[in-house]
Amino acid sequence: MNKQRGNLLLTITIIIACIAIIGGIGYLLYTVLFLDDQTTGAQNLENNGFNQNTLVQNEETSNQNSYTNITPILNEENPALNVIIIDDGNQGNEEQLLSKTYYYNQLNDYAKTIYEGFKEHKEDLKSGIYQIDFGTKFNTLLHTDNGETELNEAFQSAWNAFSYDESDLFYIDPSKMTLISESTNIGGIVSYRVLIGPGDHENYLLETFETKEQVEQAQSYIQNIVDQIVEQTRQNSDVEKAIRIHNWLISTISYDEQEQNANRYSVYGAIYDHKAVCEGYARSFKYLLEEAGVSCVLVSGTATNSEGTTEEHAWNYVQIDNKWYAVDITWDDPVIIGEGTLPEDMRYRYFLKGSESFFMDHTENGMVSENSMNFAFPTLNQEDYNLE
Repeated sequence: MNKQRGNLLLTITIIIACIAIIGGIGYLLYTVLFLDDQTTGAQNLENNGFNQNTLVQNEETSNQNSYTNITPILNEENPALNVIIIDDGNQGNEEQLLSKTYYYNQLNDYAKTIYEGFKEHKEDLKSGIYQIDFGTKFNTLLHTDNGETELNEAFQSAWNAFSYDESDLFYIDPSKMTLISESTNIGGIVSYRVLIGPGDHENYLLETFETKEQVEQAQSYIQNIVDQIVEQTRQNSDVEKAIRIHNWLISTISYDEQEQNANRYSVYGAIYDHKAVCEGYARSFKYLLEEAGVSCVLVSGTATNSEGTTEEHAWNYVQIDNKWYAVDITWDDPVIIGEGTLPEDMRYRYFLKGSESFFMDHTENGMVSENSMNFAFPTLNQEDYNLE
């Protein structure tokens, strides 16, 4: 009887051992074939630069006591320009995605919070009346001695950076966008609530637009043109895309010498009205290259023309083969008196230039407006790009 019991226990032990071995092999296969795939997939997402930004949340309300307007920067004397490096939806690498927030990354924490509010409510801004409510996020700052000044600078810097990083804000008049500070005093304890809205203005839309529907119609028109250009340049190299878009804009846009068109500083004025000033040229070049998958930066500064006159100006930096080159599309489109054809050597005088030649008559200026931080631009390659 004891011998049978011993045999039974031995049999049970062997069965349990076999089950454990089989289970171990199964778990090993599961780890290798399934969990490893999940880990690899997560790593690939990280390597491709996918992330989730935490945006501003609304908080409690209070009573209004002061407000500040954004300094107008959409004008020829003080162009609002921006850097954008493109994610074409296919490559999606980390460098490209980070470059899309090139100016955002230069902001301090307060300005980043305001920028994030603009970004989160970009669609709402099309109404021209939407108020971005930051609640009491700046309460601690506003209790410091220099808090109001710091907040005003953060507000202006945030808008400048947002305007730099976004290429389709042609419908907003920043001079009518207002920072509102409201306070509540309960039992001697003061708390501050901050909002951004139209303030005393009816709205903060550019005079060309009255409703969100009109803004969306304009965007639809622009996007239709852009989609056609992107499709036609899909098989081109980055340099070929830059050349074709450069030439298309020169043949399409006329410089607005009268400066009477309210849209002359934007992509809408350039593509719809076919009239623009330097900022409109530069913004359009950036916007089209962005959609075509080429990294492009808008730059502000001054330039000295052939007559020795120095004036506020706007141009672009384009990234080709991991190097930056300058393009001044406005100065590549001189006014032709009478009928004639622009000689080839004049068409590309300011196309893909290096710092050595370009800075002979162009000077950068990262101070986009008063009461703002001074932004930095990418460093140009010293030599011109060889087009031959």
